[in-house]
Amino acid sequence: MYGVNYSTSLISKVTGCVWEEVDAWRSRPLQSCYALIYLDAIHFKVRDNGRVTTKAIYTAFGVGMEGSRDVLGLYIDQAEGARFWGRVLENLKDRGLEDVLFFSIDGLKGFPEVIEQVFPQSIVQRCIVQRCIVHRIRTSLRYVSWKDYKKVCKDLRTVYRSTDEPAARRALGAFDETWRGKYPEIAKKWNQS
Repeated sequence: MYGVNYSTSLISKVTGCVWEEVDAWRSRPLQSCYALIYLDAIHFKVRDNGRVTTKAIYTAFGVGMEGSRDVLGLYIDQAEGARFWGRVLENLKDRGLEDVLFFSIDGLKGFPEVIEQVFPQSIVQRCIVQRCIVHRIRTSLRYVSWKDYKKVCKDLRTVYRSTDEPAARRALGAFDETWRGKYPEIAKKWNQS
């Protein structure tokens, strides 16, 4: 009775019950053609062998020719890199993917070249000057205090939800007025694009 970690054994039992289903999902056949595939990785802190480390969760999200949406795969590695993305693309190809009209990616070095090797006919949409809005928000909020977090998010939302560029510039000016004293780097980064 003592020394037994019941939560770990319960988690192991649940994992054991669904693992076959998860494995079937990961290896399921895909459509042969997708209109658009978004490729991105997000980083999470996880406990691994008693230590907290950061892992990259690679996500491939597809939009079919008729508009259906599907998570094509989730992959885990130590960090995000173009070489691992190449393995992800090869896995998708092995599962039946033959053609993709557009890939949407971030500015990771070497990423377009890897896509062009595996899917040479596809168009790669990459933001060179402007970063993806998700990345821009994430980097903007990286050093914001938790007590200011919701207020800063609300004020930033007025910038990226603006209907046109002049409205966005006015919203960014108002944001800068409000937060320049505490977080001067945020408006500077948004103005650089």
